[in-house]
Amino acid sequence: MNQQLAGLNIDIVFATKKQATSTINLDFFSGAGIVDGEIKLASQPVNSKNFSRIELEENIVIVGEPNRIVFSEAMADKQYEQLKIPAMASKYIQMLSNLEYEAIGINIRGFLSFPEDKDAARRYIASNFLAAGTWQAIGTSPMRASLNLVFDRERSPFYLNIAEAAMRKEEDETTVPIVMFSGSFSYVVNSESAVEKIAYMHEIIANWQTDLAAFNEIINNHLLAQNTAYDYQEMPQMSSYQEMPQTESGSETNVFAMNGVS
Repeated sequence: MNQQLAGLNIDIVFATKKQATSTINLDFFSGAGIVDGEIKLASQPVNSKNFSRIELEENIVIVGEPNRIVFSEAMADKQYEQLKIPAMASKYIQMLSNLEYEAIGINIRGFLSFPEDKDAARRYIASNFLAAGTWQAIGTSPMRASLNLVFDRERSPFYLNIAEAAMRKEEDETTVPIVMFSGSFSYVVNSESAVEKIAYMHEIIANWQTDLAAFNEIINNHLLAQNTAYDYQEMPQMSSYQEMPQTESGSETNVFAMNGVS
């Protein structure tokens, strides 16, 4: 069986010098034309000095942190042209061009699930991405691992984290072991001209499908093609589950690496 990632999610991330958490609210977004006036909140917004979060219909989440803005959307069964955050993100930077943007990232993540065996996700990583050896048996419990990989590419570096995690099913609160693949295409915005910076960022956003194609090619054709499945099974759509990472990521080598917007 050909393995395919489930629960694909895309983030568009902006690193800024100026704080912009106060801009993450639906009233501002609607008034500025960043979102469709008909779109509604899916949950109660969170607003504080250093953190803001709004969750909209259609599995869209927007987060503001002191030096980072994240637009996130679950792809589910949507066609590419149905995704809303590329247009939202473009309108946001056009409207707020004075935030002194430093970088932009296109983040994509998806997972393999192993509902029949609670230890299969750990074995999947150990068997497919690590060399066999007695060192894997050291300790009083099975060794666990996560991987951080960096691929130098012509357009941008590609950062990839592969880690064991769990998904909690909303309907019965049970958890399912998964292996999460989190990729980030990172672009530094280094032009001195604000106009050139915004134009460059618009170009990156407009080409998000190129990054998605590269992500799929690396994951599907190189990392999953010859791996052992270990009772891998497809799961229902991402919206039915809540990600529960088992371990927090360590220090990251780029500003965009994320466990996901939750």
